[in-house]
Amino acid sequence: MQAPFRLFGAELSPYSIKVRAYLRFKGLEHEWIARNMGNQAEFQRYAKLPLIPVLVDANDRAFQDSTPIIESLETQFPEPSILPDDAALRFVSALLEDYADEWLNKAMFHYRWSYEADQLSAAERLAQAMFADAEGVDVQSVAASVRERMMGRRHHVGSSADTAPVIEAAFTRLLANLEAHLASRAYLFGARPALADFGLAAQCAQLLSDPTPGAIMRAQAPCVVAWTQRTMNAASVEGAFESLDALAPTLKPILSADIAGVFLPWMAANADAMNEGAESLSLEIAGAAYQQAPQKYAARAYSELKAKRRAQNSDALAALLEETGCSAYLPGAAASEEPPQSEDDGGEPEDDASDDS
Repeated sequence: MQAPFRLFGAELSPYSIKVRAYLRFKGLEHEWIARNMGNQAEFQRYAKLPLIPVLVDANDRAFQDSTPIIESLETQFPEPSILPDDAALRFVSALLEDYADEWLNKAMFHYRWSYEADQLSAAERLAQAMFADAEGVDVQSVAASVRERMMGRRHHVGSSADTAPVIEAAFTRLLANLEAHLASRAYLFGARPALADFGLAAQCAQLLSDPTPGAIMRAQAPCVVAWTQRTMNAASVEGAFESLDALAPTLKPILSADIAGVFLPWMAANADAMNEGAESLSLEIAGAAYQQAPQKYAARAYSELKAKRRAQNSDALAALLEETGCSAYLPGAAASEEPPQSEDDGGEPEDDASDDS
């Protein structure tokens, strides 16, 4: 009998394993279909865009884009919930999940396709996965082709020799802040996973699987490694979500340094560049110059994030965002409304510069 859900994905796709970990946590029966050349025709029948993951339900309806997939499933299957009761924490969870999708993915893609050992490892794994059931395929030749193609796509996420120090410094700074935060708790918001756990841990799982960032994580952040493996493989309810007051001492540094210091300035600059029709954006991140071509999907994500913020009237959230410097980029409901964004976003959802990177 066919499982209620089928999930087309790949082990080297953070967005695929993010949805898979969520399905496991929810106890939703599903079939994991590792996308390869043998099931390409079936995949194309469901996929509106050539991107994974694709979730197919029991009614043969297909869904793409990991965050909307999870949000939709959460309304259908609310227990066990990944949404804290506290409105402030619910928004912070969405904020951190967005950070994972739009910024931490840069570190994942950068390390994977910038260092020789990582390039060789990822290219061979991708080639083997795509031709898992094929005979007579020269996997090494395919891997060489994959490597060359993906190295040439680093600029799509802003990875270059010039931006490498910014991306790598941001990654190690995040690791230090997460390590402190997770030293005394199983998940980001207490003893049970939230949306942010699945988003962040999925990117961390990819980084952990690659030689260079994996070595950094194991050496500098053992608590982050344990949390990543726990969330991806066996997330469970071990207790309640903690209060904002309990989380604040180690949550605030993440919001100040990683969100207000890196992510939100980049999102704002990216949105400005898109609105102005600019071919590139430039800003200073943590005292260093950063430049890349704007990303259309990230501009839309920023607009949606600000809309979620305006929908929250929590005084505690307003105070938290103000104290950590996030409020300058996430105005509350009292702020003037933005002009509507163009419907033609022209981008590819969750495009980490490949459909299965």
